[in-house]
Amino acid sequence: MKLDEIRQEVDRAAGHYYHSDLQKGIDNRTKQFVIQRCLPEVRGAHLLELGYIDGEWSRQLLELDCQSLDIVEGAQNHVEHARSTFADDSRVRVHHCLFQEFQPDRKFTTIIAGDMLRYLADPVDFLKLAGSWLEPGGRIIVTVPNGRSFHRRLGCYMKMEASPMAANQRDQEVGNQRTYDRYSLRAELEATGLEVLEVRGCFFKPLSSAQMADWQEPLLTALYEMGNELEDYCWFLYAVCRRR
Repeated sequence: MKLDEIRQEVDRAAGHYYHSDLQKGIDNRTKQFVIQRCLPEVRGAHLLELGYIDGEWSRQLLELDCQSLDIVEGAQNHVEHARSTFADDSRVRVHHCLFQEFQPDRKFTTIIAGDMLRYLADPVDFLKLAGSWLEPGGRIIVTVPNGRSFHRRLGCYMKMEASPMAANQRDQEVGNQRTYDRYSLRAELEATGLEVLEVRGCFFKPLSSAQMADWQEPLLTALYEMGNELEDYCWFLYAVCRRR
């Protein structure tokens, strides 16, 4: 696919799901568990965020000892949201380009690749490139949905989907090109030459987001704790990698 076609696809996909009540509601509430799990792994003061959407990561990264935050985002509406949100923060630069077009003018201490690998044609080659943007010992933190999560497996047993790893309607709407489990994610990361420090699951999601929309915090917190016992069945995966 040519770059112009990819840009059109990015803008098309950004018109689905994102900034919806579901995404801003239950999915962002549970996403906080993933972010809070990953924040202690952030190192240094010069950060790069690959993919923006609505600033859930950005706001919390800026609360750390952050001197600069570069945001790379391909979708026009997400870029406009980012520039409006952080217009008064001189630490933030928003780059409107595809990930594969980004040409940094500095090295970074930590790169956040939040839920973006599944949109790339060749994530291994991209991560090799991104690794070169790190300072020595710098980190890349990767998050992706788990294709073998409990709720996706349950949907298959209910004959709603043919396979938990197959692209469902939401995947197709937002342009997902692949799904991951813990093992395929680790294998892909190890192929980049980065040192993989850990690959973990986070938050046990028993039902669909729509079915959980009004669940209260004590129940969500209990499901987060339960996820520590059932990581292969968790909703999200995260990995911490280091430049050798």
